[in-house]
Amino acid sequence: MQNSKLQFKIKNLYFLVAIFTLSFFFLPLTVQAATTVYFDSGDPIIYKGDTFVVNLKISTPDKSINVIDGTLIYDKNKLAIKEVSTGGSLLTLWPKPPDFSGDKGHLSFVGGAPGGFQGEEGKVLKIIFLAKSEGEAKIDFLDGFVVFLNDGQGTSINPLLRQFSLTILKRPADIPAKDELQNLVKKDKTPPEFVEAIIDKYPRIFNNRYFVSFFAVDKDSGVAYYEIKEGNRDFVRIESPYPLKDQSLKESLQIKAVDKAGNASFITPKLSPIPGIPYKKYLMWIITVLAILVFVFWLRRLLKKRINKLRYNSQNKR
Repeated sequence: MQNSKLQFKIKNLYFLVAIFTLSFFFLPLTVQAATTVYFDSGDPIIYKGDTFVVNLKISTPDKSINVIDGTLIYDKNKLAIKEVSTGGSLLTLWPKPPDFSGDKGHLSFVGGAPGGFQGEEGKVLKIIFLAKSEGEAKIDFLDGFVVFLNDGQGTSINPLLRQFSLTILKRPADIPAKDELQNLVKKDKTPPEFVEAIIDKYPRIFNNRYFVSFFAVDKDSGVAYYEIKEGNRDFVRIESPYPLKDQSLKESLQIKAVDKAGNASFITPKLSPIPGIPYKKYLMWIITVLAILVFVFWLRRLLKKRINKLRYNSQNKR
């Protein structure tokens, strides 16, 4: 009897040890699977006077997200933002493009990924900093940084936010200052790629005048600006949407997108098709609904006849 009790206790002990071991191994996996926003820098050694890149990234292996809305904060006494690039970002729509303030040490943005993103090490922004002074500098997140799920309901989540710290060193006399912004621009040989360029008009936009809306992406240095050429006029810098001067749409149009490296691409915008009334589609729906109603009416009459017949036979048997 005592041996049985001992064996039972040993089995329980083995069971507890197994549960603890599995929990030990699987708990880190659970933590890693959380949606995480973090910073990444390719160069661990930064000297005063260096211009370097810090990447903002997101890992979301278990959830598909489509919007990121937040503000970053940095040590304005030791760091200054020279440029923010959206080149290669998983976010392709920018309701609020990256906007930074050197006085506050803030960088705010709202970006969207229409098709959603789910995966590891998703690129959000390239932030180009200048190391102003020596010492430890931190880059962190302001309260209210949120991510929205790609679930069609606008569900927001609070991701795991990891701050970033770096030490700015005193520059040795024999090491020249580096400029990763210039290196990034020099490597960019690919022009921007237009996603859309459409001519349209709406009663509530530009007083129902024709306008052109456009958008391009650049995977390397990012889009710097857009220009338009209307007819024989010169190219002028514009932003989307832009009201056209020629409302008769007889003049030729050309839009140019230029990235920060000076690479350019051109496109001729197309007139948005005016949706007609889909009579054929509605007619098919009407025919289908009528057919269903006729079938239901016929089925009800058939069932009613059978019920009456059963009642008649039952009464005759009596």
